[in-house]
Amino acid sequence: MTKTAALLLTLTWLLVAPVATAQDDDKPTIAWMKWGDSSNVGLAEKAILDVLEVYGFINSDERALLDDERSIEGERINIIYGDALFSPLEANVLIDEAFDKDVDVFITFTTRMTQIVYYAIREFIDPPKLIFTVTSGPYITGVAQSSCIKPDFVTGTVPVTKYEDIVPLLLMQDPDMKVAGAIYSPQQRASEVGVARITQIAESLGLTIVAEPIFATVDLYQAVANLADQGVEAIIIPIFTFQGFGLLLSLSHDYGLPVVFSAPQNAYRGGTIGGGFYGLYKQGVIAGNMLIGHLNGDLDIGTSSIYESEDFAFAVNLDAASLQDVEISQTLLDGAAYIVENGQSAQGVTRQYPEAEINLPEMTFEERRAADLAFLAGLECTPERIAEQQARLDANSTS
Repeated sequence: MTKTAALLLTLTWLLVAPVATAQDDDKPTIAWMKWGDSSNVGLAEKAILDVLEVYGFINSDERALLDDERSIEGERINIIYGDALFSPLEANVLIDEAFDKDVDVFITFTTRMTQIVYYAIREFIDPPKLIFTVTSGPYITGVAQSSCIKPDFVTGTVPVTKYEDIVPLLLMQDPDMKVAGAIYSPQQRASEVGVARITQIAESLGLTIVAEPIFATVDLYQAVANLADQGVEAIIIPIFTFQGFGLLLSLSHDYGLPVVFSAPQNAYRGGTIGGGFYGLYKQGVIAGNMLIGHLNGDLDIGTSSIYESEDFAFAVNLDAASLQDVEISQTLLDGAAYIVENGQSAQGVTRQYPEAEINLPEMTFEERRAADLAFLAGLECTPERIAEQQARLDANSTS
């Protein structure tokens, strides 16, 4: 062999060797699965990345790539970044890609994405782990029965939507309101359950709900027109994912109808009033701690409960109210966590991250690890907790 040929062979080996090493190493592979972009998801994403970075699982360069929605083959972990763009077909393409790369853990955002991934992996003999967040409906979509009665490869965080707190916002805005409209998607179980709950609560308050289903964004035109024809005085939206947010707001301006969304952050997106769970960054932090605990061997997903929290707040958008020619009540203004006016919030909340607390608390690494381990230990599904939850499920099934 000539010296030139030998040199070329050596250079070729140097070029391909890192690829082979990357494929053969034992670094865990995480599939990062979004149903689509929203400020809800953005808050949780930031939180998980903050946790991964502070624990040294990603460095600043890798963090920059992930912030730019790009996959990484990192020094300690590989992350396959995927956004389904609200498409079930694209979601399944992303899942197949994750399988091809021997995914160890799925991190899913929103009920819809969690449901799709769960049903794709549930029949596996040894499925990848599934940690979900920003997922309000794991129980009504069959992903789990309760926080401790669940498949042993599943855990996550649930922001509990309390419609008991959201529906009264209609009457806080207008105590004389008699009829409100609701728009929901029959294709999303969480949405169906939400509109049924809204209707039930409204009736107890002397308020009638007229519900209109939509199957695609274009259906919003007819749905809002139907509601206006039936004399509704406002529109309330249960939790569900849809792409017609901007169109709905435009129609609400045309018809002069305030819109109450079941999430505070939607007030920053242009909703008149947003009320519901307020703590999505915290949800992401907890999901990040679950992932770290699993990777470090400190958390057994099979015996750890799903974490549920009920933090509630509401926000108001005066810009939207002005476009709808609606005057927001002083009661709502006095109780709002933040108010959007001229596109900004005086409380320091931003459109990108519409919550006040969006950073990890300052503490030493040792203090953080001790606190996080104590939290994870509290998630243990003891026999007593399991028995209590099973008894409750049995009672509900026979009632």
